[in-house]
Amino acid sequence: AHNNNFHPINDSSISLLRKNVLNKLLDPRRDIDQECGYPEDITAQQFRYLYDREGIAERVVSMYPTECWAVDPKVYETEDADPTQFEEDFNELQNSLNIWAYLSRTDIMSGIGRFGVLLLGLDDGKNLSEPVDGISETGEKVGNAQHELLYLRVFDESLVDISSKETDPSNPRFGQPTFYNITFGTINEGINIDEGTMHRVHWTRVLHVADNRMSSEVYGTSRMQPVYNRLYDLRKLLGGSAEMFWKGAFPGLSFEVNPDLGDVELDATALRAEFDSYSNGLQRYLALAGGQAKSLAPQVANPEAHINAQIKAIAITLGIPHRIFMGSEAAQLASSQDKQTWENRVRHRQNKYVIPMLIRPFVQRLIDLGVLPEVEQFQVTFDEISTPSEEDKARVAGIQIEAVSKYIQSGVDTLIPPMEFLTMIMGMKSEQAEAIGTGG
Repeated sequence: AHNNNFHPINDSSISLLRKNVLNKLLDPRRDIDQECGYPEDITAQQFRYLYDREGIAERVVSMYPTECWAVDPKVYETEDADPTQFEEDFNELQNSLNIWAYLSRTDIMSGIGRFGVLLLGLDDGKNLSEPVDGISETGEKVGNAQHELLYLRVFDESLVDISSKETDPSNPRFGQPTFYNITFGTINEGINIDEGTMHRVHWTRVLHVADNRMSSEVYGTSRMQPVYNRLYDLRKLLGGSAEMFWKGAFPGLSFEVNPDLGDVELDATALRAEFDSYSNGLQRYLALAGGQAKSLAPQVANPEAHINAQIKAIAITLGIPHRIFMGSEAAQLASSQDKQTWENRVRHRQNKYVIPMLIRPFVQRLIDLGVLPEVEQFQVTFDEISTPSEEDKARVAGIQIEAVSKYIQSGVDTLIPPMEFLTMIMGMKSEQAEAIGTGG
């Protein structure tokens, strides 16, 4: 039955309503966004422009994904040494198409705007707007279709428009996209897709990826959005400081008429020509009749403190230790606690987002399409993010030797037997402690 009291609300009306409420709660005497020049609404194209043109914006978008994909994940069916057919086929696919590189790019580009998509190029011979055999409208595997994966292609939101969504509330894909309008570039030779053209694409050929999802399962939040104003301020600071130096490095000159000459005016045309020869040519003098030139002191300030304040605000918002956000050189000085905290956050993102929301759906889609053989289950894991350096190992070994030496000299072996000391205090495994105790 039609509900006459229902009124659809789109994204723009929600944004306007939110802005009106905030304006009433905040200081009504001034609009900070307007005074600072911050945009009210940020489009996908604006996010992409900032990502392309500002290095710090690019780092905001790519830092978490880059760290998460610093090591390749492992996809396997069993832990047996002998590979299964599924594992062999997947490894062959990874070697031929470089899957991890495309998935890591998808992770990065999906954070430029609210979402990103990964196009799966298949050998079914159908138009991109047609559904692929093997997946039902509800997203379940049907039949025994067999396809070959020909290519992969990544698009950010600025190149993608969701043209329609599933409207049936009884469908498990309710609210999910059904068709996309994607602006293509050149994929590779032999693929008949013109550069810069838009194509209608069915959802079964697309992996939809959205990071930082809140109330929506379709739209996430751009990684730049929480710090967009800070990035905007950095543009002012970096651009303004360069312009300030450019104008201040060459001191200005003021031309004054000698008051003893009475009511005399300078020849502006001749003065301009003389100054042009001085500033742009090799002439190192100014020939002034009836006047004199005085140098104006340049006004150049060091913007470093202001820039660092903005960068620290960005790092705090993103939950990244400041020295690590600043880069490898500064990261070497970061405390071990900062490093451990950062690695824990990266590992949390790998386990809670990258694996369940990106890798597993991709592998499952390949299984549903018959690109990979069907299996009851498969596992995805990441190795440790970092391994101790030789210096770290030597330092730990020195601490351990000192602890054992103090244990022997103190004579507390009657209170704490050697095996318990090595396993409970030193944290060794039983096999290691036994090898030490027996000299094996």
